[in-house]
Amino acid sequence: MKSGIIISMALLLSLIFSSSTVFPNGQYDDDDCKREMRDERGGRRHHRPKYVIGNYDVFFDGRKVEGANASSFKILKQGYAKDTWSVYYRGAKIKGASESSFEVLGDGYAKDTWSVYYRGAKIKGASESRFKVLGDGYAKDTWNVYYRGAKIKGASESSFEVLGDGYAKDTWSTYYMGRKIGR
Repeated sequence: MKSGIIISMALLLSLIFSSSTVFPNGQYDDDDCKREMRDERGGRRHHRPKYVIGNYDVFFDGRKVEGANASSFKILKQGYAKDTWSVYYRGAKIKGASESSFEVLGDGYAKDTWSVYYRGAKIKGASESRFKVLGDGYAKDTWNVYYRGAKIKGASESSFEVLGDGYAKDTWSTYYMGRKIGR
């Protein structure tokens, strides 16, 4: 009787933990977005959402990309793609983005002639001409510093440097994951 209860509890726990979603470092990021799935043999495998170009349609993660032109569709990287007329992020059209000048910069950032984007969303006020990705989610332009697309208030772009593992500093402050944590 006691061994039957223990076996039942072990099975229940294995079901609970095997169906959980896995994100490295506990973060959701396009480069490391993974969903744990089971293969035909019951083993674990990871699913990375991606674009698929069919004969006439384009799909992202099993959903049709509305308005996409399959014959001119180009998969870029980090969830970005474009066709003759539009730019897309994870299957959604980026309103106002210029397909002719669009380029992916890294860490979720991209730009065209007029704007800078983070994960497909326009970064208000960012200067595309001098925009530079620094790494670890940080970037800067002529006037501001950004973390994952959000402006870091008070950060000095001229002295800002990334230290690694989410840490960064400028002349006056130290930052962790975009938040000021000390001097």
